Amino acid sequence: MQVIDFLASRNAKSPSLLAVELMNEPLAPGISLKNLKTYYCNGYNAVRKHSSKAYVIMPNRLFSPDPTELLGLAGGLPGSVIDVHYYALFNNIFDTFTVQQNIDFIKTNYSSDLSTVTRQDGPLTFVGE
Repeated sequence: MQVIDFLASRNAKSPSLLAVELMNEPLAPGISLKNLKTYYCNGYNAVRKHSSKAYVIMPNRLFSPDPTELLGLAGGLPGSVIDVHYYALFNNIFDTFTVQQNIDFIKTNYSSDLSTVTRQDGPLTFVGE
């Protein structure tokens, strides 16, 4: 938490600070959900100590059997964002796609997955790549 606290304190006054991502791609089952939730709560509090406006991004565990496992936690923490990854980028089909074609592909092929983690009364969702 010291690193998150340091980064949040150093950048909190910057008008460019939009969000802090607490971790990059935690891997299931290597990291337990219990430990991850504890880490995310502590990280959220560290960011909130310095900024009430910055979004706090919490990535889902890669290979988790439950894409909704963080909704309860993030839904109770204002300004939280669930980060999901689909890795369409690593397929050669996308080599000639425009940005818009990539976005349309994700919308078309992953809309049902996104609807699982996107709730009207829940946290925001960020599709990372």
